[in-house]
Parts: sequence; structure tokens; C-alpha cells
Amino acid sequence: MNHAFSFLLITFIFVSGCAHQSQMIELTAEQKEQVNREALALASERLDKMGEAALKNGPEAQQYLATNLFLKGNSALMEGDFVTGAMLFGHLVKLTDDPFVHKKYAVALIRIGEFEPAAKVLSQLDQKLKGLDESVTLILAGVYAGLEKTAEAQKTYRQILAKNPKQEDACIFLGKSLALEKKWNEARSHLQACQSRHPKNGIFTYYLGKMSVEQGRIPEALKFFEESHRREPSSTQTTAALGILYEQKEQFDKSIKIYKEHLALSPNDVSILSRMVQVLFMKEKFEEVIPYAEKLVDLDPEDLNIKVRLGILYTDSKEYDKAVSVFKEILQHAPQSDKILYYLGAIHQEQKKFETAIDYFTQIPATSGLYQDSSFQTATMLSHLAQVDFFQDEQNLKTGEKFVTFTQKKLSEFPDLKVELSVLLAGYFEAIEDDQKAIEVLKAVATDKNFVLQHQYYLAGLYEKVSDFEASTAMIMEMIEKDPKNAHAWNFIGYSMLERGVEPAEALPYIEKAVQLSPDDGYIRDSLGWYYFKIGRKKEALKELTLAFKKVPDDVVIAKHLAIIHKDMQNFSQARRFLNHAMKNARLMSEKREITSVMESIEKNRFPASAAQND
Repeated sequence: MNHAFSFLLITFIFVSGCAHQSQMIELTAEQKEQVNREALALASERLDKMGEAALKNGPEAQQYLATNLFLKGNSALMEGDFVTGAMLFGHLVKLTDDPFVHKKYAVALIRIGEFEPAAKVLSQLDQKLKGLDESVTLILAGVYAGLEKTAEAQKTYRQILAKNPKQEDACIFLGKSLALEKKWNEARSHLQACQSRHPKNGIFTYYLGKMSVEQGRIPEALKFFEESHRREPSSTQTTAALGILYEQKEQFDKSIKIYKEHLALSPNDVSILSRMVQVLFMKEKFEEVIPYAEKLVDLDPEDLNIKVRLGILYTDSKEYDKAVSVFKEILQHAPQSDKILYYLGAIHQEQKKFETAIDYFTQIPATSGLYQDSSFQTATMLSHLAQVDFFQDEQNLKTGEKFVTFTQKKLSEFPDLKVELSVLLAGYFEAIEDDQKAIEVLKAVATDKNFVLQHQYYLAGLYEKVSDFEASTAMIMEMIEKDPKNAHAWNFIGYSMLERGVEPAEALPYIEKAVQLSPDDGYIRDSLGWYYFKIGRKKEALKELTLAFKKVPDDVVIAKHLAIIHKDMQNFSQARRFLNHAMKNARLMSEKREITSVMESIEKNRFPASAAQND
């Protein structure tokens, strides 16, 4: 008989807990749930019969079935199958008066949301035990609170405290219950009394602080939280509450200080680590925040948000390889994330790994808010690659054709980027020495609202390169008419006249006007220096150009002018130094050829004696 019970019990448990799951792989969630309910109902029905049989067959049979039910029920609870566990313990309590079993049954009912039956079980058990098991009474009070039976819950908490005034949980929950009813004075008085009975515990002043926050009494809340923190500095909830208040008052140094102190005691506290990372990140203390963010990722590797933040921190700290590693890992979990694709593209672009950057940027879908910018960045990089290929081989226009096709497509796709994309196109055509094509591209957008002064200067400069001085002068004079104080426009005319061989004296008034309007501008000082050189006043020219170079050290023309003056003054080593500097910054092939020509003239024209004297 006993063996029959055991076999049947194992069969029923297997049916209700495991077997049906392996057979329902192809079923929908609703179908699985229905089968589970039916299996449990069947098992419960049969266990009813087994229980009745065990009661008829005497204590031994009852004990055997009870033991099996307890082992299987406890196993189900440990595995998180509270429905099965509650069903099994429901049958078990019919076979035994053991308070532990009845308490376990009540807890299982609570776990599946059956609060009313749980309250009934606990109430009967509490009466039977005459309130001597404090944990049962405490759970019962909690169930009453969950059922919103506030009066019963408070009454039960008070019964516990009447027998044990130092019962901490009852103190806290009664205070919280009173606060929920907005019985502020009673709640405050109660929690203060509890605090006096627990002088080393900061939890009561913490809840006093929470009540003050709810009432909008922030200064009072701050005092309570600070007191709670003094009593119990290791408390996570107090540290978080106090830190957040400091943050709200923009006392970030204080919040960082208490977070740091707490983490020294509890380095793995995820909630405080999160606060610390957030504050340091917001305050842009990137180097300081990285170790905390790394720790947080180690503790919670599934949190993609903190991983994104860590990747950004690595990027800002120029630890690009680490940033790429983090973002690639995130991409495995979220392969369609436009933000992650953008971050990876931007990092590789910063590292000048343009092909890889373009690959990431072009994966961003057209529906993304990052699509437009990623397209522009792709066009920028294609332009650079096209120019590099052309510089290496003037017959290699494949990348250039790819760039032009891509950019022309984006011109129709993004009307707001028409000017910026046209400038990229013009820059490419200028680089391959098709200045006329560059002019056509810019003229096509010259009336666009986004075609601003810098673009007008660029177009005027292109006109100069093709010797269309009438067009360039007309453009610049129009600027001067609109703004007579435009120093760069005056300078443009004066320098243009010097370069195209007009008598220097005719150019001087324009340059002097520019100097008057903007005396500290490096480009304008360069024009004045170049004027002095043209009229043979080399010392004054050198002085002005040296000043210009200090103000604009990366300008190719200024460096080339200095090289020419030093060459003319037979300071050949200085001339070569400035030419090398100019070559390093030269972007266009025409610029490189001009610099090379000056270099060759130095080597050709200098005399050995002068070289020995001046080098």
C-alpha cells in the first residue's frame, strides 16, 4: 500500500511539475498554462483521494504520505514553483498540525497572491500559538496590510509591540502604516519612540526623513537623513536618500563624499555605485568615474545602459580600444542599435580608420535620428579617402567617383545639408585641380540661406585661382558694401592685388584698412608682411610674418611666405624649416607643388659659402 502511494505521488508530481512541460515545447504560452492548470487539478483530485486513504490506513500511512508531500512541496518551493508547492502543502496541512508546515503553506499562498486564504491560515495558527511565535504574527500583519485591512494590520503590529517593544520590524511597519494614512504626528511620535529604544539603529530616523520628504519639509528631511547616516553609515538606503537630497540641492561634492565613504565600506553596493557613476558622469569627472563604472559593469554585466556609459567614458578619455571593445559587446546584444553603431563609427573616425567607420555609419537605418549626421560623416571620410588616392596616383579616381555618387544622392535626400555637402564636393574637385567644377558646385547653392560668409570667401578664392578676378572682386566688394567693417573682406582685396601683380601701393590702402579694423588677426598681419616683402622692406616683412605665424601656426601660406623671406635673406636652414612645416599642413596638390618648387629653388640658388655661414 505504501509503495503504491509513493509511486502514485511521484507520478502526479512529475505530471504537474515536469512532464507536461517537456511535451509542450510547441504549445503557446496560453496552452501551456491551461495544461498546467488541468494537470494540477488532476493531481490535487488524486491527492485528495490518497489523503483520505492515508487517514483510513492509520498513522504510518499518514506519515509516509506527509513526508513525501513535504519533500516534494519543499522542492517545488525551492525551485520557484510556488503554485505546485502551495497545492502540495495544502494537502499536507490536512495530515498534520505541525505549525511549521502551516506557516510554510501560508507563505506559499502569499507567494502566489492568495492573501485571503493565507490570512485565514495565519490567523488560525496565531490563535493556536497564542501569539508566541512572533514571526507568524508579523507575517499576518503584513498580509493584512497587503489586503489594505489597515486597522487589522495596525492592531496586530501593536499586539506584537505590547509583548516586545523592541521588535524592530513591527516598529517600522506600524510607522509606515500610520504615514500612509497621513497620521503624521502619530507616526512621528511612534518612530521617535522606536528610535529611543534602538539608539544604534538609523532606520527609524531614515523613515522620519522619508515622511518629511513626502510632506515637502526638505530641510527637516535632510537633518533626519544626516542623523540616520551618523547612526548607521553603512546603510545603503540612508546613504542613497542623503546623497540624492545633496544632489537636488546641487551640493555634489557632499554627495560624492558620502558615496565614496560608503563604497569604501561596501565596494560592491550596486545602488550606490550607480549613484556615484551618475553624479561623476554628470559633473564630467571622467577619469574619476571610470573605475566605478568598470566595477558596476563587473557586478551587473547585463546592464547595457551602464555599459554604454562606460564606453562613452572610455571614448572621452581617448581609451579608444577599450571603448570599441565595450560597444562591440553591446552590439552583440543589440545589433540594430543606431546609437551603438554611431559610437563605433565616430570612434573609428577619430582614429582615422575611415573604412571601418564608414562601415558602421552606413548600417544606421534611414529611420534613425542619427542617419543624417552619419551620412554627412560618411561623405566627409569618402572625400578624404578620394583625395588621398588621387595624391598617391593622379589617375586613381575610383574612390572619388564613389564619393561624388554618394554625395549627390545625399544632396537630394537632405535639403538642409545642401550647402555643407556642396562644400565637400567643391573641396574634392579643388583637390583634383578641377577648380571650374568646384565653382559650378558652389554657385549652384550660392543663394541658399545656409550659404554664409565663409562659403562666399571660399567661392571668391576659387575665382581667384582661375584668374576670374572680376567675379571675385565683385563678390568681396558686395560684402564690404553690406559691412564696411568686415576686415577680412578688405584684406582679401588687398592680398589679391598683391598676388596678381598690381602695384603694391594700390593694394596698401585695403590692407591698412584691414589692419585698422582687426590689428591682431594673423592672416591680416601676413598680408601686411607680404606687402613689405614686395616693396623690399625685408626686416619689417619678417617681423610681421613672424607675428602672423605665432597667431596662425598651421597656415600653409604664412609658413611658405616666411620660408621665401628667409631664403631671400639667405637663412636657408630657417627657410627649409618653414617649408617642411608648410608641407606637413598642405592639403592640396597645388600647394605641395608650390612648396616643392620653393625647396628646389633654395637648393639651386644658394651658394656654398652663404650656406656655410647661415645654415
